[in-house]
Amino acid sequence: MKSNLTALRLALEEELNSLEDRIPNLLERYKTGARIADQAELRLKELVVQEGFDSQEEEIQFFKHLQPAILSKKIYYSQLFRIEADRPKGIREEYKKFLDQEMQRITMFFEEHNALDLYYRGGARDKDEQYFLRSSRYNNEYPVDLEGMLDTRFCTVTSFKLAELMALESVSGYLVQKLEQLYALPRSVGYKQQLRWTDTKINLVELVYAMYFAGSFNNGRAELKQIFEWLEQSLDVDIGNAYSNFRDIRMRKKDYASFLTHLKDCLLKKIGEMEEVPRK
Repeated sequence: MKSNLTALRLALEEELNSLEDRIPNLLERYKTGARIADQAELRLKELVVQEGFDSQEEEIQFFKHLQPAILSKKIYYSQLFRIEADRPKGIREEYKKFLDQEMQRITMFFEEHNALDLYYRGGARDKDEQYFLRSSRYNNEYPVDLEGMLDTRFCTVTSFKLAELMALESVSGYLVQKLEQLYALPRSVGYKQQLRWTDTKINLVELVYAMYFAGSFNNGRAELKQIFEWLEQSLDVDIGNAYSNFRDIRMRKKDYASFLTHLKDCLLKKIGEMEEVPRK
């Protein structure tokens, strides 16, 4: 199942990241994003039915990492659609108040579920069987707000809450960006560009995807688009169509990770040289 899940998640990321170019209207874009994520979730359910899990550990990994990551996209785009549909039109102070209220609502949710957030971020595992196995007694005692909403064949109480945390963290970033635009707040006063990427763009794409799949940014919660935008600004580089470059990487006949192999070889060679005892 693992290879199918990886392909599903990658396809979802690529489709969602192309929405901005394809759909300029915000409401239509976010509605489409929610629909695409919903279709991915349905495909996820099909895989569970068709292939199941070979072990409890595989089931835990699925409901702790993979299922929340995809469900969070559906929640995220649904929330953005609601926010843009409900936002006050034309009155600056009312819009600010609206954004502040949305931020407060998210803050309250994180405070309520702080223990789960810390558990996940801290990489804890001692409650995994309680939280992420469908047979767990904990996952068959529904909180009031989830009564009648969960199909425990494809979701646990905790994986659903975790997906909400992931989604709302991204929504929070969206709201902060709107507030910055509203008040034209400077992002980095006094910052001067120091480094530039001078290697090939496809090598940078290979590096970013490796770190993304390894969960190296924001405890695995950062989106590819966020990472690429940050690197473009930080390294003064226009990456262009990263997803097209990654397709080229996947089509290589020999070494998919040629740049990573090169980096490893360079590192090991230099360490070897440093460890050599100088000859007299």
